[in-house]
Amino acid sequence: MDVEIKQQFEEMGVEVSEDVITKSLELCVSYRVDDAAEFVEQWLAFSISNLHGAEPTTENLLEFERKVFQVKRDKELAQSNRKRVSYATSSANTIYAPPVEANPLAIYGVDDSAVIEDYDVAGVDASSIGQEGVNEDEMLGSYNVCHTPKPKARNALARTPARHSDALLFSPASYSPISGTPRSHTALAGSGKIVYTFGNPTLIGTAKWASAKQKKIDVKQLLRHKGATLDEPKSNYMYDCLRERCDIAADRIFHIGKDLCKKVFGANADDYELSQVDEHSQELTKTIGTICCDHEGPLDPSSTMLAGTDEARCLTVRLNFSKAKSAAVFPGQIAIVSGKNPKGDTFIVDEVFTERQLSPPTTPSLTDPLSFVIAAGPYTNDDDLAYEPLQDLIVYLKDHKPDVLVLTGPFLDAEHKLISENLTLAESFESFFEKMITSIVEAIGTMTKILIVTSHKDANADPVYPTMSVPLRKSYPNVHVLPDPSMIDLNGIVMGMTTTDIVQHIISHELAFNAGDKVKRVVNHLFHQGSFYPLQPPACDEMSFDSFLAARYAKIEQIPNILILPSDQKCFIRVVNGCLAINPGRLADNNGGTFARFVISPPANESEENIHNFVACQIRKV
Repeated sequence: MDVEIKQQFEEMGVEVSEDVITKSLELCVSYRVDDAAEFVEQWLAFSISNLHGAEPTTENLLEFERKVFQVKRDKELAQSNRKRVSYATSSANTIYAPPVEANPLAIYGVDDSAVIEDYDVAGVDASSIGQEGVNEDEMLGSYNVCHTPKPKARNALARTPARHSDALLFSPASYSPISGTPRSHTALAGSGKIVYTFGNPTLIGTAKWASAKQKKIDVKQLLRHKGATLDEPKSNYMYDCLRERCDIAADRIFHIGKDLCKKVFGANADDYELSQVDEHSQELTKTIGTICCDHEGPLDPSSTMLAGTDEARCLTVRLNFSKAKSAAVFPGQIAIVSGKNPKGDTFIVDEVFTERQLSPPTTPSLTDPLSFVIAAGPYTNDDDLAYEPLQDLIVYLKDHKPDVLVLTGPFLDAEHKLISENLTLAESFESFFEKMITSIVEAIGTMTKILIVTSHKDANADPVYPTMSVPLRKSYPNVHVLPDPSMIDLNGIVMGMTTTDIVQHIISHELAFNAGDKVKRVVNHLFHQGSFYPLQPPACDEMSFDSFLAARYAKIEQIPNILILPSDQKCFIRVVNGCLAINPGRLADNNGGTFARFVISPPANESEENIHNFVACQIRKV
């Protein structure tokens, strides 16, 4: 692990001594930190927050241990003790009453304060009803009314933030409650906290997250087939037949296999002949094919197979990894496998080759810094449609208007509990989506370029991957609705993005051992397989995968400068093959949603390839 720690520090642009590596390894062992990247990220965040970006030394690591690891351990012990005490003293006869909502009408979109203000009885201000010092008995007594005694009046002004008089209304119009138990809006613990930092400490310290003036930003879609994008003209989907799928798979094997051979065999690639997958051999031999599974579900050591390239015979062979030192394979992956096949039915793997020779991304040609904010759906909690997290993001954006705002779907998840339970809406999904975009534009203005990336999970989108963009009836000069996936050029910055959780899908289905950082591994898979979604068959049963469209509009033919990969995995920032891969986390999360912000400055010179030197990036709790 000491090698991984040193490598992670070097990727952050920090040179460390052997004493520092030894001390870092000691801390990882003592406090059970298994991921070197996680340790280095925690150190970098601590250094920026407490040491003004100082380099790691033995003394600084001791302070890091005292203020981070020891404090965390003490909190866990205290919490554990509290739980034991609470369990020991709790009574089985205790009856807990559910909390009573202060404003029952809030779930129907009704503001009860407006009703109360219509009643000003006997000179008493209705807005003060329920406040200390006002006697309801005296007020009713002036009318000689006899009444049953009532409990103390509740606070009539308590309501969900989506009902605040100064808040934007993101909730859809509904004939039924949009929430079972509306929440009172309280800031979650850690709101506004920076949970992840990447970049040169000096650059981060001087970064301007808000734009001072409007910049001219051109948006150009790079995913095209014969000059046309997925939306130009509107494509027909699910028209691919089985024969076409076979042809597409054969073309992938040919093109990726050719590049793999160049990487493995070098200049002699054209002279080397690969064996068939079922060819008997007691000597080391190499074959090529597609990784597959002999049953539905993730790979395991006993179910991993290799399908050969002979379309006529469709040969497969079982893979035995008992002799391999490391491997990372997933269904649908094109790979060259080296090993022995003594009986013809089981290939004993010695080594797996999956990496091609890739060209690094082109250095951005900027004249001014560009600031970005990236947020990923869902944008409302899983038990309501109040869109509180989106409202909180808008509050941040009003004070920190970036040059570019990227919002990835889903915006109204078709699988949301209330939607799937047939909540009766008073408007169409399309109308609600239009209203949401209008509210966002009105809140942050037209100075910010807004990129909306459609998701196949959106209730108003076609549930097909690749997913065509959702058209807007009203056009805005600063709003661009993009298909999923997209690869765009923003003033010389190439940015790839998708709303599909390919990171989680591959991690949950791959077979990997001794293969290093799982996030870097998955991003590498995308680049070397040349696709935004190389997993076959798809992991998500609800997603209809169109092979014909994916072969044209889901390809990765160049490594972007930035790659946006929203995922249910823990938020991350990684540099892979010169590309900055970002998972901003989900904006709506039970543990507190997150979003990413970053600033790209003009590189010092055109040959600068280390993105760490000209990008400052943070992931922040909403």
